Amino acid sequence: MSEFDLSAFPVGHTTMVQLGAYVSIVSLIWWLEWRTFAGSLRSKWKHSTVNLLFMASALPIQIGTSLIAIQVGNWTEAHQWGLLPLLPGSSSLWVQFGLMLLMFDFLDYIYHSTVHRAPFLWRFHLVHHSDLALDVSTTVREHPGDTVFRNSFMLFCFFMSGASVEALLMWQIAAALSNLLAHTPFRLPYWPNRVIGWIFITPNLHHVHHHFRQPYTDRNYGNVFSLWDRLFGTLTSLPRGGTVFGVDTHMDAALTGSYARMMAAPLRRAPESAA
Repeated sequence: MSEFDLSAFPVGHTTMVQLGAYVSIVSLIWWLEWRTFAGSLRSKWKHSTVNLLFMASALPIQIGTSLIAIQVGNWTEAHQWGLLPLLPGSSSLWVQFGLMLLMFDFLDYIYHSTVHRAPFLWRFHLVHHSDLALDVSTTVREHPGDTVFRNSFMLFCFFMSGASVEALLMWQIAAALSNLLAHTPFRLPYWPNRVIGWIFITPNLHHVHHHFRQPYTDRNYGNVFSLWDRLFGTLTSLPRGGTVFGVDTHMDAALTGSYARMMAAPLRRAPESAA
């Protein structure tokens, strides 16, 4: 049996292991945030509860997509379907994993930038951006509609790529870890951020993306790598003191702190953005 062979596991076993590891890491980071910034536990828990409700809403979609992806990956591998089998040296792990990691991250960049430009899709995605106090729980603050659109796009790309389930799993792990770290209130010192930020998205860079006004909201789209933002001219920076989290059309804490009202937000016409 191959070291990376998932066929020996029951369908969904890998998904549940991923979920368990994800929840454990989120819990650890959440605790470190509380201990480091010495805020009120009650206040932090109240803020996180709203975001966890969004996670609970999107979780069945996420699990369902993962189970479908396993079946899709098994089918494409059995039928040698997609882009990967056509590439020279497709049996190489460097091609299977390295190239697929870059490709999936690039496609995620394309999707993310599109969501910000398409008014209908932005209505759902702004729920994520509407959090006025960024912490690790913001990572899971995602409208179920946003989850459906994103997962459908990535599932289609996975099908067309012909990549293995293991390659997809590797990208999901890298993307999840990068996402979790990017949404924490921790920031890197100037020089480490400059060095690491040449290759990867850092919390400092992603905080800019959550600034409440343009043009910063439409910058730093990258998930794992900052390469795509550099190539397409969407990379920028802001100091901690100059960053205000949220969306300028939804700065009312009574609105953004309400799960029910934010679930309904995509169905209402948003007010015009400020400058």
